[in-house]
Amino acid sequence: MHRVAFLVVLFVGCVSAPSPMSNQGEQDPWVIRTDFSDDEKWAAVRNLIAAPQTAVGQKFYAYVQYVSDEKYADMDCPELVHSLPDDYPGFFCFVVDSKTLTDEGHPVLVVGFSPNSDRLEDYQRSPRETPLTEIRTFRAIPSAIQSIQNNLSIANMDFEEFANSVDDDGVFRGFAR
Repeated sequence: MHRVAFLVVLFVGCVSAPSPMSNQGEQDPWVIRTDFSDDEKWAAVRNLIAAPQTAVGQKFYAYVQYVSDEKYADMDCPELVHSLPDDYPGFFCFVVDSKTLTDEGHPVLVVGFSPNSDRLEDYQRSPRETPLTEIRTFRAIPSAIQSIQNNLSIANMDFEEFANSVDDDGVFRGFAR
């Protein structure tokens, strides 16, 4: 009973719409490629993320921008966050790294860098100003990216709610299974 009620809350504010593959917005979070060893797997992971997810009889999509720029090759999380542009949209991104491309299930790295305070000025900082202590990560299967992106983008849920719901292997696979 508790999981059913939570599922309804999870999709509040999520809007069913056309696929983001054809309509990427400037304010959408990035899916950043840091491993350039396999173009076919990169394309496969993008397709998995872009696939519509069905819940409560509706289709939902991940609204993201795919970034394949070799300047991000092999960057670790702090370096990557600090290299994002000053006008980066939001306080999280997704990373397709070597683990994503080689592990079964293609777990995408979810990187959060929102302030740990309630001070308004902290929310006006650029990614390069993020303290190392405020960069957090977990992994998620590609089909879960939609739920994470939709809910974090509208502040319906926070990063920790997803991070605290990973399985024993550190991968978020969704709330209702």
